[in-house]
Amino acid sequence: MRKNLLNVLLVFGLLIAAAWQMDAQCKKVGLIGEFTAWSADLEMTRDLDNPSLFTAIVNLDVDSDANGFSDVKFRELGDWGVNWGDAAFPSGTATGNGPNIQAPIGNYFVTFNCSTGEYSFTPACKNIGLIGEFTAWSADHEMTRDAANPNLFTAMVNLNVDSDGNGFSDVKFRELGDWGVNWGDIAFPAGVGTGNGPNIQAPVGNYFVTFNCSTGEYTFAATCQNVGLIGEFTAWSADLEMDRDAENPDLFTAMVNLDVDSDGNGFSDVKFRELGNWGVNWGDSAFPTGVGVANGNNIQALIGNYYVTFNCSTGEYNFVATCGEVSMIGAFNGWNGDVEMNRDADDPNLWHLYRSWNKDSQVKFRQNKDWVVNWGDSAWPTGTGTPNGPNIPLVAGKYDVTFNCQTAAYAFEANDAYCGEIGLVGDFNDWGIENADGFYTDVMLKRDPNHPSNFSLTYTFPSGTLLLFREDGDLTFFDVWGGTFPSGTGVQDASQFLNVPGGTYEITFNCLSGDFNFNRLGSSVYAPKVFAINVDGKADENDWNINEPISKVLAGDGSSTAKPIFGVAYNDENLYIAGIINEANMLAGGAVIGIDGDKSGGDYDAHDILFGIVAANAGVVVEVGPSGYSPEVKTSPIAGGWSFEAAISWEKLGITPAAGSQIGMDMVIVDGANQLIWNGSGNGPSSFGAVNLGNLACGNISMYAETIGDVSVKPTSNADGSNSTTYVGTYEFESAMDIVFRKDQSSTVSWGNSAFPSGTATVGGSSIPVTAGRYRVSFGCLDGSYSFTPEPIGPTVAKSQFANNAPTMDGNLGEYTLSYGMDAGVVAGAGPINNTVTWGSVWDGNNVYFGIKVVDAVVEGSGNPWDNDAIEFYFDGNHDSDGKFDPDYDTQIIMYYGNNDIPWVKADGVQITDIEGKWFPTSNGYNVELRIGWDGFGFAPARNRTMGFSIGNNDSDKGIGRDYQSAWAGTGDNWNNTGVHGDLQLAGGTLSEVFEAYFNESVAVYPNPAASSTGIHIEADTEIFTGSTTIKLYNLFGQVVSQTKADLSSGKTEIQTGNLPSGNYYIHLMSQNGNQSTKQIIIE
Repeated sequence: MRKNLLNVLLVFGLLIAAAWQMDAQCKKVGLIGEFTAWSADLEMTRDLDNPSLFTAIVNLDVDSDANGFSDVKFRELGDWGVNWGDAAFPSGTATGNGPNIQAPIGNYFVTFNCSTGEYSFTPACKNIGLIGEFTAWSADHEMTRDAANPNLFTAMVNLNVDSDGNGFSDVKFRELGDWGVNWGDIAFPAGVGTGNGPNIQAPVGNYFVTFNCSTGEYTFAATCQNVGLIGEFTAWSADLEMDRDAENPDLFTAMVNLDVDSDGNGFSDVKFRELGNWGVNWGDSAFPTGVGVANGNNIQALIGNYYVTFNCSTGEYNFVATCGEVSMIGAFNGWNGDVEMNRDADDPNLWHLYRSWNKDSQVKFRQNKDWVVNWGDSAWPTGTGTPNGPNIPLVAGKYDVTFNCQTAAYAFEANDAYCGEIGLVGDFNDWGIENADGFYTDVMLKRDPNHPSNFSLTYTFPSGTLLLFREDGDLTFFDVWGGTFPSGTGVQDASQFLNVPGGTYEITFNCLSGDFNFNRLGSSVYAPKVFAINVDGKADENDWNINEPISKVLAGDGSSTAKPIFGVAYNDENLYIAGIINEANMLAGGAVIGIDGDKSGGDYDAHDILFGIVAANAGVVVEVGPSGYSPEVKTSPIAGGWSFEAAISWEKLGITPAAGSQIGMDMVIVDGANQLIWNGSGNGPSSFGAVNLGNLACGNISMYAETIGDVSVKPTSNADGSNSTTYVGTYEFESAMDIVFRKDQSSTVSWGNSAFPSGTATVGGSSIPVTAGRYRVSFGCLDGSYSFTPEPIGPTVAKSQFANNAPTMDGNLGEYTLSYGMDAGVVAGAGPINNTVTWGSVWDGNNVYFGIKVVDAVVEGSGNPWDNDAIEFYFDGNHDSDGKFDPDYDTQIIMYYGNNDIPWVKADGVQITDIEGKWFPTSNGYNVELRIGWDGFGFAPARNRTMGFSIGNNDSDKGIGRDYQSAWAGTGDNWNNTGVHGDLQLAGGTLSEVFEAYFNESVAVYPNPAASSTGIHIEADTEIFTGSTTIKLYNLFGQVVSQTKADLSSGKTEIQTGNLPSGNYYIHLMSQNGNQSTKQIIIE
């Protein structure tokens, strides 16, 4: 392929042996420092119009040398060969190999000019979101940072929930989705938020919100939700979304072609409506301007193209007649293909284009890329075009081109401010050789009208190719750029070919900086790394995430109801693929899978395989692949369909897999005469989608011995809130026993070692000989390191006793032994303590219960829950004790005066739904009872199992809020720091889970997959599942998302999925007699 280019160069007497660089142009620049442990760069963003200017938002939160600063430097291409620094802060002029820049800990908006060395660090907050009743206080609505002011944020938000019935939808601003930094105030619609201020009470409605995190200033401007146009031109079945104005959130605009008059009345009827729904719509009988009214008449517009404006606050609208899309065509592109012009933002009839022509050319303007409407004239460089007029005699040069499609006036104004046109040349197009008219045939990129040095293109290469970027078809190959695929800063060197694999790409290039990027498009799927998959066709391992749909019709009439979905995983030995097909007739079913191991595109090569699967007998037919090799494949019938699992050997493909890399893949599902394909066209690897190979996923880890069953250990949290690979837990071993760590409560993957109390466990290793005692256990699932650190029972360990009969939530505390008090004393506010608090706890297989007796002469309160007389409960459900409240396991609950029996649950903790409280006034104080289902914490109860816990009492005697808080264990930070909690250990009951009789084969669940809007049918053996049966639906975090009770005496029932998001779930049945079943199901 390279030979073709060399021939072209030789024709012009050129054989380029050395590279030449753009004048003094730096390459990509990044920030490195203590905040990245000096081991990686935070890549900065290059300005599109000034290639020397770079910007970044950075959180300098590490001071590893404890000098009071977070040291940083700028460097080029992640290499110390070119770097800059200086002693000045917050601004200065960095020099090559200068000293570290010492920045105080903080978040900054950073600018750097690599030509002058000038830099600045401007304090800026981290990402800001809105949280409130509209998100159930459980998630943040992310705001958008302003490009010109890094401390200014904006958002459109629909405050449509008033959960406490106070007439307002309460909201607050907070940073990084965490309560550590938050703002609020009582003022509305504008005010100045203060740290930890009160909730902002907004009337229910839709708002355009601004917030300045530097000053705290905020505004809520009432506006409508998104508006669209609907009418005869869309067959009244869909909306053309309008664009909201950046300056006026009530103003919407759209270009529309009203070309349909379905009722033959001479008009194309239209209306405006909100959110694609008829609940809010506007219309009027006036045209072309008018004031729309709610539920008004259809607007009867004349057939034509219009620029439409609509103000949803006033109802005013305007239809301005204009032309369709305008483009240029001519001899320069062989009169084949159009160069699109750009419509003016203020005048819909005025069009602009900046372009370079390297040769004289005949040109014309035309509408909608068609000759039906075109304009031309013999005048140059200005004139007035006439319909079907003569060609315009363009003279070579660079021009600002304007054309008015209403008057047909045009002008070509010379302007040499920007580079010429950028095209792609390579093997794929014979290096852009001239056509018969002497014009180059490069594949041209499109110039950005707002940043004229920036170009982009979406293009499909049918096979791999060498290529270069070229300016104005330069036949000398001097004005070309090469580099290293897929991204970088181009070098002007005709020998530095970009080696591009076949595929479809979104390509960008900047002619000032030389920066380029090839972003491969098409479907992609994430493949986690796993320890092992048992290939049996059932696809029932927890490692599978089978939710990627295959829906594109490749052959047939599209009537297939198979709704296939698949998932991918891998380890060092194999690539694993599993699929679920909702078609019971396996005789007519099958699959074809193609793997492009090196993602080279083009034709199949030694790293690729193409094979088919016969559903009925798991037969495998290898069409293309390593000689004599056949992947391991198994199929299995399931309710309403079939499933399969396949393992493809990396060694056979000659591939060494690595996290962060990609392979190509496509799949066809055969359903009788119908064929559905995941991504491409079925013509080979060039149209394959991408499989992104991920990191090793540890999943659920437990300590296991036959005596105690599976005792879960839970992952600690990384700084960003994600799960780490270190698992921890606390457990008391009543006697010596041999244990292993294992994954997903299965012996498929287990770790062990003969060393105790610490060592390095290996997969398949011998059992760990644990001696009797109470230990804090740590296990690293990647490196196998483990430790058992003695942690004997002490004053901050409370025991919850097993209850043979569940307590009644009636305020009578006779079912509890109240043996604990507020032993930590006053932890917040000022004492002395003037009440008495005693408490106890019991548990059973479904719940944990608490009973609290408070003797207090004054019981009162108002305002926030914590300002009342109250009992606060703190749960570290995963017992990682890492400080942060984890949204999957941890929570704070308050039972307080004035809220009766309704528990208050912490907004950013796990959302407990299976909960019941009782507030019971007594003659000398009050009693509190609380019941919480174990499922909320993903906790499997049994004797000696432990979770992090504390309990506190708020006392208010003076009518002005809480006077003080006392606690059993911990500090005044119990509410936001799990690291200070005590332990709650279960006593009595059995050593393994209370109910362990599983009868999975006695239950059928269908359809599977199931649609989110439909129900799930359950059939069970009535001899095993007797009486009332509790049915719970869990997500992959172990959280209960749906719960109901059913009488299975008939053997059948149905549950609703409540429009759950698509994904994998587990259905768990527990009958009155203790029998259980757990089944996996996919919601589409």
